[in-house]
Amino acid sequence: MKYFVSMVLILSLSGCTASSWINAAGGIMQGKDKYEKEARNKRIKAANKAAGY
Repeated sequence: MKYFVSMVLILSLSGCTASSWINAAGGIMQGKDKYEKEARNKRIKAANKAAGY
């Protein structure tokens, strides 16, 4: 959430267009989704290792 707020402030102060703001927000969301997927995969692998698979 901190990144999103800081990005909004940067874009509003820099005078970017709405499409630039949408592209930046999309990039942030893709990065967040990727991070969550990697974290989920690590938890699954750790659980499987602990279970002896």
